[in-house]
Amino acid sequence: MKKISIINWRFILVCIFFSLSIAAIAYKIISLQIDDSIFLKNEGKKKYIKYRNINPVRGTIYDRNNFPLAVSIINYDLYALKDLDKAKFILIKDLISLDSNLKIDESFPKKTLIKKGLSRNEQLIIEELKNNKLEVEIRHSRHYPLGDQIAPLIGFYGKDRAQEGLEKSYDSVLSGKNGKEKFHKNAKQKIISKPIEVDKAIQGIDIVLTIDSTIQFYAYKYLVEAIKENKAKAGSAIVLDNFSGEVLAIASYPSYNPNDPGRVIQKNRALIDAYELGLVLKPVLLSSAINNNIFDPDQPIEIPRRLKLNDKIISDYKSYEKLSPKEIIAFSSQAGASKIALMLGYDELKTAYYDFGFSKPISINFPSAAFGIMNIKEKISDKELASLGYGYGLTISPFQIASAYSVFANKGIYKDFKLLKNDEVTKSRIISADSAKHTLEALKNVVSIGTGKMADIRGYTEGGKTGTVHKTSYGKGYADDSYRASFVGIAPLSNKSLTIFVSIEEPGLNAYSGGMVAAPLFKKIADSSLNYLGYIEDE
Repeated sequence: MKKISIINWRFILVCIFFSLSIAAIAYKIISLQIDDSIFLKNEGKKKYIKYRNINPVRGTIYDRNNFPLAVSIINYDLYALKDLDKAKFILIKDLISLDSNLKIDESFPKKTLIKKGLSRNEQLIIEELKNNKLEVEIRHSRHYPLGDQIAPLIGFYGKDRAQEGLEKSYDSVLSGKNGKEKFHKNAKQKIISKPIEVDKAIQGIDIVLTIDSTIQFYAYKYLVEAIKENKAKAGSAIVLDNFSGEVLAIASYPSYNPNDPGRVIQKNRALIDAYELGLVLKPVLLSSAINNNIFDPDQPIEIPRRLKLNDKIISDYKSYEKLSPKEIIAFSSQAGASKIALMLGYDELKTAYYDFGFSKPISINFPSAAFGIMNIKEKISDKELASLGYGYGLTISPFQIASAYSVFANKGIYKDFKLLKNDEVTKSRIISADSAKHTLEALKNVVSIGTGKMADIRGYTEGGKTGTVHKTSYGKGYADDSYRASFVGIAPLSNKSLTIFVSIEEPGLNAYSGGMVAAPLFKKIADSSLNYLGYIEDE
């Protein structure tokens, strides 16, 4: 009996274990079914939801007077969705002017653009049709009202990215943030709801430049005229407000139309080129020598007819015998400038050039902006030092030399010129006010009695310096028949003044000097700009 009882107990235990196992398996199966059901349900929902990015409106670029230089335009484009049949397409075509080249067999095989830039009336027609096989999408395009006048500075936005100029420099500010919207679809993948905004697009931030559109017009207009009149290759022009530390115009030619999809991009020569500017560097040399008390700026010094330095002979086309340092600038004496450089010394000249902003990044945020290269060595020969004094052995961008000349107008204060209206202008004294005053007097003499007479503006006192240099030919040194003509000037010579730089590349050989080619261009830009700004005549 005991034996039978033990067997029954064991059997019961086995049955209980077996039952529990079956229950566990059943629970697992049911749980998996529930989880799968939830998963499949969620996956099913995903199949019936479509998301689409909402592009933000790009920020506008304005000039100082709130004139738009780059503005976004909202366009509405019409798309035919997959399976829109031919009959309905023909009906739409009768109501709206569509692309006549569009051809279909029975229906559209895929989503297809059928009309760019719907008018408001056309949008209303599409809304009234209530055809779920039609879709209107918003497209933002960029427009540049000044076109080629300012294209190398502003750049352009195309192919969904900023590609040149300030558009590229300030893309992170202008671009804004994408939004998102969703649609509901049925089992046949037909859209059955209007778009539902999920995330709102954040519009890009506007920026205001210091550029004045009117002065930009003058700079570009006269630059192009001068290049064509002199049968030149290219050129650039810069206008700075010395008092405010603001950039009023930056013109570069050749240019391009940023509104043309077939545009051929041209570089901004005023900002990304760096080259030897030659004799326009002499006033920087003079001011540094005066600031270091090397000589009395009005006291004549001997000027050798032929100055032999190592294996190089430096001479002027005319024998002067004696000139004051100021007259050396006025008559553009190469031998005189060489003597000043030797008197100043390499270390002091190198320091002066650096203080004036050479071989340093410029204050403007611009893609690939140049800052030039200086011939820096432990020790250089007298020949090299002399060359450095009159502008060879040192590359400078047009923007850098214009900024440097503003020091003379600002009584020895160097300013980091700004291009954005809200930016701060940093200042630092680099020469004394007295040194700046003497240099201005020398620049005035250049126009009144020296090489820059064609820069004279009736009714104003102005000063400046001419520059004529041989262009370099890659691998061949300096070209005998290829020149760069420049002029940097300040007008009027008062507390509120403009610094204007102009340069003409490869003018025709009948007239190729800075005094003949560049000085008249300076005069035109300065005269128009001063009259526009309401500057009072001072003569």
